[in-house]
Amino acid sequence: MGETITSKGRNTKEALDIALSLLGKPLTDVEVEIIENGEKGFLGIKSKPAVVKVKVKDSLSITETAPQTIEDLISTILNDQHDDVAITKRQDSNQDDLSGKVWVLDGKIYCKDAEDKFPLIKPSKGVRIFKNGTLISSTEVICEADVIEVELINEDVLPIWEINISEDKLEVFLEIKSGLSIRRTLKNLEPEPLIEIKTYEVRAPLYIDSTDVLHKLKELGIIHGVDYAAINAACASSTDGTFLIAKGTSPTKGKKGYFQLYNNIDVKKQFKERVDGSVDFRDFKEFPSVNFGQIIGEVMPPEEGKAGMNVMGEIIEPMKAASLKIKAGTGVLLVDGLKVVSIESGYPEVKISGQLAIVSVIPKLIIHHDVTIETGNVSYLGAVEIKASVQDGMKVEAKGNIQIEGNVFRAKVLSGKSIIANKNIIASKFTAGNGSLIKLELSNILMRLSNELNNMKAAITQLTHVSAFKVNSLKVTGLGPLMKILCDSKFKDTPLLVNEYVKKVREHSAELEIEWIDLAESLNNEFSNLHISTMKNEEDITNIADQAESLYLSVQSENKDDAPFIKADFVQNSEIYSNGDILILGQGVYSSSLFARKNIIIKGFVRGGDIYGEESVTINEVGYRTGSYVKIAVSNSGFIKIKNASENTTIQVGGQSRVLFNKAKNIYARLDENGILVVSKEE
Repeated sequence: MGETITSKGRNTKEALDIALSLLGKPLTDVEVEIIENGEKGFLGIKSKPAVVKVKVKDSLSITETAPQTIEDLISTILNDQHDDVAITKRQDSNQDDLSGKVWVLDGKIYCKDAEDKFPLIKPSKGVRIFKNGTLISSTEVICEADVIEVELINEDVLPIWEINISEDKLEVFLEIKSGLSIRRTLKNLEPEPLIEIKTYEVRAPLYIDSTDVLHKLKELGIIHGVDYAAINAACASSTDGTFLIAKGTSPTKGKKGYFQLYNNIDVKKQFKERVDGSVDFRDFKEFPSVNFGQIIGEVMPPEEGKAGMNVMGEIIEPMKAASLKIKAGTGVLLVDGLKVVSIESGYPEVKISGQLAIVSVIPKLIIHHDVTIETGNVSYLGAVEIKASVQDGMKVEAKGNIQIEGNVFRAKVLSGKSIIANKNIIASKFTAGNGSLIKLELSNILMRLSNELNNMKAAITQLTHVSAFKVNSLKVTGLGPLMKILCDSKFKDTPLLVNEYVKKVREHSAELEIEWIDLAESLNNEFSNLHISTMKNEEDITNIADQAESLYLSVQSENKDDAPFIKADFVQNSEIYSNGDILILGQGVYSSSLFARKNIIIKGFVRGGDIYGEESVTINEVGYRTGSYVKIAVSNSGFIKIKNASENTTIQVGGQSRVLFNKAKNIYARLDENGILVVSKEE
C-alpha cells in the first residue's frame, strides 16, 4: 500500500501543497481525497479550513465524465477554487445577482431566496440529496431556510474469480471477472435558477489477493506445475479473462515398432527439382533386387514413452507403443520371428498396413533373347526382365514389374506394377498398374463387407444373451443356420457383397497377390452354403472381418511412392497408360497418346498427340517449328509447365482450354482461386 498523509490548509490548494511537500511526491504520483473543502462561509462568515487526504498511488483510472488523470482532477479543483473566488467576488460585488439562484461550492449546496422566483435543484446518478431529511427524487424547489444534505454514493464492485481444472487434469485455469472502486466528489456549479447536481468519478480497479488463490489451489490438491508468475499477473489484471496458472507434464509419445530395411530396396521414382525449376533426371534408380539368403530387414521393437504427471501430482502412464507384426509372404523366411531372409532371387516387396508388415520376394523371370513369335507371349506371376527386345505382335504380361532393355515394336506390355523400357516404344500399347485398379474396386467392396460382418457379429452376440435362445445348440450346428436367418432378413447385402468379391477376384486372379485370393476362397467356402459353414462362434466372423479390413486398409494407406510408373526413352505412335506417373527421359514423344493418373514428365519434345496427366504435365518442348496439333491437359487441380511451345498447341486445365496462336516460352497454366484458367508465358 502507498504512503498516506492528511493535511489542512486555508483552502484546498494550500492543503494539497503541504501534503505533497511532506510526501516529496509530484501531483501525478498521488491519489487525492478531499475530506473537507475549505469553507469561507457565506459572505465571509463561518470559514473552515480545507482538509485533504493524499496517498501515494499504485494506479488510477477515471471515467469519461471525469478528468482523465488525477492531475486533471486537481487542476479542475484548483480551477474551481479560482471560479469560487470569482463567484465570491461576484457575490460581494452584487448580491442581487444571486437572488432566486442555486449553486454548488466546495461540496456544499447554496441558494438565495427571491420574491418572484424559486431556486430549483435536480439530483443525478451517484449522489443523494436530502431536503430537510427527505430524499429528493426529482426536481425540487429549495430555499435558504431548508437544510440541504448531500450524500455521495461510492461503489465497490468486488472481483469474482473461479478455478477450473481441465478434464485430463493437465491444465488449471483462473477465470476472473474484474472488480472496480468508484469514488465521487461534487462538482462546483455556477449560480443558476436550476442546476443538475454533477459529480467527478475516480475509478480504480480492485485486485484479487494472490494468497487466496494459492490457498484454493492447495485446497483442491493442485501441487504440480503451478505457475506463480502467471498467478500474480492474473491477480493484477484489471480486465476480465481466463488465465492458465498451472500445467501438468504430458507423457511423451512412444515410437511404434517398425520394419528396418538393411538396404535400399525401394524404387526411387521422384525427381528432384533444381533451384532454377528444372528437373534432375539423374536422380532415378532401377528396380532393386535381392539374392538367395540375403537379409532384407528386421522388425525393430517399439520404444516406450516417458510418464507424465497431472496437476494433482498423479503419474500419467504413456500409451503403450504398438509392436509391429511381421508376416512372411512368398520367397522369404522369418528368422527368430524378426529378421526376414530371402530364399529366392527377385524383387523385394514390403507392404505395411497399420502395424502389420507383409514382406515378399517377387520371383523374377529373366529372358536373355528377343520375345518373338517363336518364343511365344510372356505371362508371369512375378516380375519379368527382358535383356533384349519385344517384336511385332507379341504380348508381355506380369503381375510384378517389367523391365525391357531393348526396343518394343507393335507389341502389348501389361504390368501389375511398373514398366521400364530403356529404349524405344514404337506402335505399342503399355499399361502399368492394371492390378491397382482392380484392388481399388475390391477394397470398396471389402469396406462394406467388413462393416456388415461386424454388425452381424454384434447381432449374434446380442442374441446369445437372450435367455430364451438355446446357446448350446450353436455348439452342435455352428453359426451357419443362425447366419442364414440373419442374411435372409437384416443382412441381405452380405451374400451379394461376398458373391461380387469372389467373382471379381476369380476374373483378375493373375493380377492379385495370394492374400486377396485366399480371402475370396474363405468367403466362398463359408457363405456359399451357410448350412455347411464351418464358423462356430463370433471369433470366426471377427477373423474374416479383420482380413477384409486389413486388405482394404492396405489399399487406402499405400504411399504415393509405391504408385506404379512407366519409364521410357522414346515413344512413337503408341498408347501409354499408367496408374501413376509417366517419365519419358530420352528424345521425347511423337504422335502418341499418354494418360497418367499422377504426373507426366517429358525431358525432350512432343510432336503431336494427346497428353493427359491428372496432377501435372511438365514438357521441355512442344510442336514442330512449322506448327502441329498437340493437346496438353490436366485435371482442375493440376498444372502444366512447358519450356518451349509452338503455335497450334492446345492447353487444357479441367474444362477450360486455350490455343496458342504464337510461339511461347516458360508456360505455366493452372486455374486461379476463382476457377479461371490462367496461362503465364513469354512470347
